[in-house]
Amino acid sequence: LSPVFFGSARTNFGIEPFLENFLKLTPPPLSRTADCGEIDTFSPDFSAFVFKIQANMNKAHRDRLAFMRICSGKFQRDTEYFHMQGNKKMRLSQPQQLMAQERKILDEAYAGDIIGVFDPGIFSIGDTICMPNEKFEYEGIPTFAPEHFAKIRQMDTMKRKQFIKGVTQ
Repeated sequence: LSPVFFGSARTNFGIEPFLENFLKLTPPPLSRTADCGEIDTFSPDFSAFVFKIQANMNKAHRDRLAFMRICSGKFQRDTEYFHMQGNKKMRLSQPQQLMAQERKILDEAYAGDIIGVFDPGIFSIGDTICMPNEKFEYEGIPTFAPEHFAKIRQMDTMKRKQFIKGVTQ
């Protein structure tokens, strides 16, 4: 079905049925577990966690962006938020939405959205950003099983112990 959907949307025919079915196929943002319990996606208080940090995206500048997923509430530009791991309040004044090569400054974002904020070196992966009156930390980001990147073969059978130690490490 997906080639038919995307093909019809590309020719500007059947976009409304495509979007309706796309919404049915995609899951809504899920609630996340924090140290104070489960935080509901529809909670009115903003919260997010940092899942990626990317440096040197613009060759003309030494920039560093922290990507965060909004877990609950509504993000508003120039609002004061609290960085739990840094234990300080901060104002995120230039949140960005990135799509391929384009960047766009956002005024607001909602649960499930991904935004990028400038990182002067204070964010780490797994950090929690929340409202100053609601202080909690999200549990670590989910990890996935690694994929196979290479095959390992023992070249010298006399060095079995070193081989097993290297594979274990």
